[in-house]
Amino acid sequence: MHRKPTIRDIAREAGVSDTAVSLSFQQNSRVSAATRERILSVARRLNYFPNRSARNLRSGDSRAIGFVVIEITNPFYSRMIRSAERIALGLGYDILFAESYWDPQKEIRIVSNMIESRVAGILMCFSENTRESLSLIEQSRLPLIAVDTCPRFYKGPYVANALASAGRMAAEHLYQAGCRHLVFFNASVAMSRFSSFQLLLKGFREGLRSKGMRPSDLAVLNADWTIEGGIAGFDGLLSSGRPFDGIFCVNDLCAFGVMDAAERAGYKAGKDFAIMGIDNLEIGGISRISLTSIDQPYDHIIELAVQSMIESIENNQPCTVRRRLKPTLIMRESTNLQRLSTRTGE
Repeated sequence: MHRKPTIRDIAREAGVSDTAVSLSFQQNSRVSAATRERILSVARRLNYFPNRSARNLRSGDSRAIGFVVIEITNPFYSRMIRSAERIALGLGYDILFAESYWDPQKEIRIVSNMIESRVAGILMCFSENTRESLSLIEQSRLPLIAVDTCPRFYKGPYVANALASAGRMAAEHLYQAGCRHLVFFNASVAMSRFSSFQLLLKGFREGLRSKGMRPSDLAVLNADWTIEGGIAGFDGLLSSGRPFDGIFCVNDLCAFGVMDAAERAGYKAGKDFAIMGIDNLEIGGISRISLTSIDQPYDHIIELAVQSMIESIENNQPCTVRRRLKPTLIMRESTNLQRLSTRTGE
């Protein structure tokens, strides 16, 4: 295995001091243009890259922001990461992202590593399984903004979705579509304790009560926020024999699974029952699926969070942003009930 080149290797090859090499990788350094170009030419030839983390440790100056998400493969988290990178790069910063995947110990390690790497601030999608990550960030005195959701124990700056409003919006829309036997497909039992899902269900129940419906008019099933979870959840609903004419899923992926399982069982979404999800994933708009969904402004959320973070860093002032952004109902054919099948109990 070849040894990685060092600053000393570059200095010896270019005939300059180690300091000159280090300064050549910094903006507005005192090294002359000719010397800097000679040093960078040698660095390229030897495939040398500066150790940014080490430089940040020495200078205390970082142009990187940490972004901790829960699940990178989930479409809305990957969308936020892309937007965060684009916005941060435009403002002269990098985004270092990592995935906790609901694991409290992994979340703690990620936060610790980001602090040790001297990031300038942290954007955090909390897994809500531990408070230790928050304690570490508070001890480090780094700027912190909670993104997407706010755990009950968190009292700091945030940019989040108005999930209770999204739940009420879904209940009112399904009621207006004529649905009276409603089912809420929640996350798994373990994940349903997550504040996002609790707020969504709370808002859904509030919306039904505002229409004069009783608690017994709603069934809550623990499925999952995956396609597989939606499939298993719908199969379980059929097995229970409970009448249904409207289904609200905890996200679009779960709704896709429900629609697939329903079709295989001889039911047609938008004809035999209404169904809607949340996230407004692009695939839901194709005519074959045409899923009614609630669009949450993830691009606006991350834009506001990144800009607020960088403003706080640049001005050396505490973050003060505290915003919940309103959702939008996107109506498609899956809730366009012209008539309800007698199988739904209407």
